[in-house]
Amino acid sequence: MSHTRKDSKQISNTVLELVAKTDGTFDTLWDGKLDRVGISERWLGEELCVRFGLCGDEYDAIVVEAKTNGRASRVF
Repeated sequence: MSHTRKDSKQISNTVLELVAKTDGTFDTLWDGKLDRVGISERWLGEELCVRFGLCGDEYDAIVVEAKTNGRASRVF
């Protein structure tokens, strides 16, 4: 059984936001509340894939969107 938030049946209509900062790090917000601060791109894949189930193409898409627009969000 998966333990990621994406696969959890208990959580619905929650929003993950990924914010790209000018120093090259990222912050995550969960339902508008600051979740993690200053995640380096080196560890971002592990953070998004393991914790939120955003792996592969989903990971690439959210990171590109955050880098381009400064922010990206996904509804779970």
